[in-house]
Order: sequence, then structure tokens, then C-alpha cells
Amino acid sequence: MRHYQTLSLVFAFVGSVFSSVLVAEDQKSPEGEVKKVTYEDDVKPILRQHCLNCHHQGDKKGGLALDTFTALMEGGGSGEIVYDDGDAEASRMWQLVNHDDTPVMPPEKDKLPAEQLAVIRAWIEGGVLENSGSKAKAKKKNALAFTSSAGGKPEGPAAMPETIPQSVPVVTERAAAITALAASPWAPLIAIAGQKQIVMYHTDTNELLGILPYPDGIAQSLRFSRDGSYLIVGGGEHSFKGTAVIFNVKTGERVAEIGDELDTVFDADVNDKMNRVAMGGPLKMLRIFDATDGEKLFDIKKHTDWIYSVAYSPDGVLIASGDRSGGLCVWEAETGRLYLDLVGHKDAVRSLSWRDDSNVLASASLDGSVKLWDVNSGNVVKSIDAHGGGATAVSFDHQGRVATAGKDDRAKLWDPSGNLIKEFRAGSEDVLEVVITHDGKRVIYGDWNGDVLTANAENPDEKQNLAANPPPIEARIESVKTTLASVQQELQPAKAAWDAAQAAVAAAQKPVDELNAQIAALQKQSADADAAAKANDAKRAAIDGELGPLTATSRELQDALIVAQVNLKKDANLLDQMAVAEEALAKHLLALAGKRRERIGAVAAVGQQQQLAAAKKAEADKLAATLPPLQQKVAEATAAANQAKAAHDAIAARVNAIQDKMNRMLAEK
Repeated sequence: MRHYQTLSLVFAFVGSVFSSVLVAEDQKSPEGEVKKVTYEDDVKPILRQHCLNCHHQGDKKGGLALDTFTALMEGGGSGEIVYDDGDAEASRMWQLVNHDDTPVMPPEKDKLPAEQLAVIRAWIEGGVLENSGSKAKAKKKNALAFTSSAGGKPEGPAAMPETIPQSVPVVTERAAAITALAASPWAPLIAIAGQKQIVMYHTDTNELLGILPYPDGIAQSLRFSRDGSYLIVGGGEHSFKGTAVIFNVKTGERVAEIGDELDTVFDADVNDKMNRVAMGGPLKMLRIFDATDGEKLFDIKKHTDWIYSVAYSPDGVLIASGDRSGGLCVWEAETGRLYLDLVGHKDAVRSLSWRDDSNVLASASLDGSVKLWDVNSGNVVKSIDAHGGGATAVSFDHQGRVATAGKDDRAKLWDPSGNLIKEFRAGSEDVLEVVITHDGKRVIYGDWNGDVLTANAENPDEKQNLAANPPPIEARIESVKTTLASVQQELQPAKAAWDAAQAAVAAAQKPVDELNAQIAALQKQSADADAAAKANDAKRAAIDGELGPLTATSRELQDALIVAQVNLKKDANLLDQMAVAEEALAKHLLALAGKRRERIGAVAAVGQQQQLAAAKKAEADKLAATLPPLQQKVAEATAAANQAKAAHDAIAARVNAIQDKMNRMLAEK
């Protein structure tokens, strides 16, 4: 608690420091340029007027001197109060004067006027300059700037329960207060701590997937491994025994039991390599074990009160722990050396959560605040006044959003910058635990009454209950039987609808098939005619090849006949020779005429066949143009049939799943 007393002294001066107003117009030079806000010109005169009587080198109240720039930058007994990186949100001075954190400054007074706060922010964001010759450093990227990562996501399907028991180890009239919740990082799966049992539900359907027996006592913490394949359970019996147990998510097998504490374990976590387990509890020691053989590696003894929360960073480099007195530390995971001692909470640190990139740690405290810490600098990048009466739980999702729970009977969802998105009301009792599902669509939270609610992240009023203590297996078997009968009744009409849809497809397909047959016949006729035209054209070409020689021979025979006629005039005895010549020419001319008639016929046939081919093709094209509307009907009927089949198959799958579930329950009974 000494840290908090020191902080109160350190910042008691803030109310008087900035009581003077620096009007925005005064921050401009005559040329219109923005004037630098500096320590020497703007801040020190105000400090001299209001604060230096108590905060100077000769009298450092709270260890803080303000009479020199160097002394101011060194800070007081609780460390630095401003930083030169231009990040006002991370400045302790800004958090207190803006009433983002406590103790608010000035104490027991209203928040400073808006114009004064604007000047303070301008000085910090300007780089907390010493004088007019000082230059501001480049503004550091705020740690709240975050790009989501898929680190740890398994290559194949994420683990889901397959053979986890369905029997209830402990049956009670009502559930006890919800001590732990965990959502799988990659699957629609939620684990709920019950009485000597851990209940697993499907977050999309709210179906009970199995119940892990936990005879060790009450689970105080639940965490999934980075890939979602294992569930790490911390718990036990108060003042008797505490352990960390690791379960296989698919089979429910208890694969490891780590530790043998003399009191219950409040929180336990496993590192990214699954080879180390850390746990904390009433013994006030952070204990690190080898997960492979259960051997204790080392203890960390800095905490002076019960350790409520333990969490490895996703990359396995660091481990954080928080205690009942508000102590919060970050350690080097491998060596156990102190990395950061984070001072700021004034009551128990009940919950811790790391952002996916391991750069920001969220802590929830019973002082009502949820703080987001930049673990690279050790600064608070955002302090959220989250829940009146105390914040009990905090959980990051893959988008960098934060879900919180508190004693104001509410769960809340905040954006990565710490701005409220949605508020979820549980009832009349404290909300103790909260998680966000792997897809960010649902916020699940549990309260002191034992109620667990799963709510739509977009619509908080859309929520359903999950039972932390399910009914006995006999009652659930009867319920499953009723459900099975109801689902089986859905199967017959679904099959009839599928059959009718298939018949509609066949009816729509029939005219398409008939039309396609006609088109195919016409296309064949067109092709045959085109082939005949080509054959006749080839015949015409062959005749043309023969006509040349025949014509030449005709000319030769004509010349021979002329010679014979001339010779006959000279010699009457050559009449027979002329007759032979005439006969030869006549025969040849007859042959030539025949070939010419064949050519004329071939040419005519080519034209006729081409016309026929074109006509048949046009007819086929005309019929083909009528196909699309018929094909569209087939497509629509097919889509309807596919939907009917999918609906039928889904119901059949449900029947099989319910039947398998009932068979497993009957076997366990």
C-alpha cells in the first residue's frame, strides 16, 4: 500500500499546478504559427506560484521537486509522472488530472476546466519541451495500435470434444458461484467450472458436449492452451490441496497433474511450448513447474499476499502475476527475474489477460479499474474506470477488444482503445467471470448466483442461459430421447421434399433433353449436307482436271480432220481416212460433252447441299435460342433440390449425432 500513499503525495500538487489558464489563442505567434508550450516559458511560472513552496530541491514532498525541468522529469518516489514520447494517454499526470485514474487531481475537487486540460495535453503531446530551443522527439506509436494475429492457430480443425463423458459427477439443486470460464481460442467451445466438474458447451448451438470430472474440488481457473487442444485447470480444496490439471480437449483424458499445494490454486497457466506450468495461490509464491515430468523448477517469492492471477504471454517470453493487495509483476518466464513491477492498482488484482501480440497486458482490480499496460515501457496506456465496486475479470479477443466483468452486476465490451462498445446486464449479483468466443460474436459471463449467460456481442438483449450444473444423466437421456423423436419426425417430410424437388428437376430436364435431341439431329443433317457439298466440290475439281486434256485432244482431232479434208480434195481415195478422223472427233466430243454435263451437275449439287446445310444450321440455331429459359428452369429446380438435400442431410446428421450422444450416455449410465 506504500506505493499508493506515495502516488497521492506525488500528485497532490497537480490541482494547483495548472490552475492558470493558457488560452488557445495565446499559443499562436504573431505569424499565426503554433507556439511551443514549454517548461521554462509556460509551466515553471505556474509551478513557482502554486507548488514550489513544497516541491523544490530543499523540500521534496513525496520525493518530488518541480523547480527544475530535470527534477520534474525524474519524478517522485513512485517514478516518472510525464514522458517525452508525446503519448498523453500513457502519462500518469494526464490520467490523474483527467480523472481517468485515482487518486483524482486536484483532490476532492472537480476536474480542471476543459481549456486547462487542453493545455496540459498539448504540453505532453508536444514532447514536454524544456524551452523554446528544445525539439520534440518523434511521437511513439501508441501501444493500443494493434494488428490482430493468428498466432497459435492450429493448421487443421481446432480441437472439439469427441469422446468426453456425459455423466454428471455431482448433482445439486442449484449451481454455486461461477469461479472460472474459458473460451477456446479457435473453436466454438466454452468451459464452465462447476462443482467437482467442468462443463463443455458448443457456443454456436449451446449444446452440452461433455462433462469433465474434477474430483479435486472446485476449479478456480480455466485456460485453454494456445492452440486450443488442452484445458488447464487450477483449483483444489481450500486449506487442503491444490493442483493444476491438464485435460485433452478431444478425449477428456487427464494427461497431467502438476503440483501438490497445501491450499487451493487460484490460477494456473501453461506457456506456449506446453513445457512449463505456473500457478499461484494463498501460499503467496508464484511456482513454476516442468509440465513434462511435474518437477518444480523454481519459486518466486516477491508477492506479500495471495496470488489471484497468473498468465503467460502468448509468445511465452513473459509471465504476469497479480495479488490480493494490488501487487502486479511481470517476470522473465525462463529465469523468473523481475521484468516489471507495475504500480497503480489499489486493491486486489483479480484477473489478467494478454493481447495476442504480447505487447499489452490487461489487469482487472477490485479498485474498479481495468488497466492496459504497455509491457515494453511499463506504462499504463489506458486506465478504464470499468466497474463500480470492483472489476473481477478481463479478457482480450483476437481483435484486441476487451471484455470485463464486475461487482456492478454487469459485463462490458470495450474497443481496443478502451472505449465502451456494449454493456451486458446479468442480474442482481456480481458478475465474476467473462470471456469472448473465438469469433468475437458472443460474450459469455457468469455471476455469483451460478448463472451463466451467453449474449450476442452486437445485441446484448439476445442471450441464453448455460447450466454450470447440468441435470442428472437420466433426466438428460429422457430429454435427448424426446429431442431425437422430434428430429426424426422432421426427417420424413424433409425426404419427401427432397424427392419432390428431384422430380421437379427431372420434369424441367425433359423438354431440354428433347430439344437437345432435335438440335443434334438438325446439326447432323447440316453436317452431312456440308460434307456432301464438299464431296461434290471435290468432284467438280477433279472434272476440271480432266477437261483440260480432253479439250486439248479435241483441238488436235479437229486439226487432224481438217488435214484429212484437205487431203481428200487432192486424192479421192482418202475418203476412208477422213471418215476415221470424223468418227474419232465425234466420239471425243461426245465424251467431252459428258464431262461438262457432270461438272454442271456437281456444281449444282454443291449449291444445293450448301443451302441445305445452312438451312439446317439456322433451324438448329433457332431451336438453341429457346434453350436458355428451359435451362434456367432446370438450374432453379436443381438449386431447390440441392437445398432440399442439404436440409435433409442436416436433419439426418442431427439424428445421427443425437443417436450417438444418447448411445454414449446410455453406455455411461
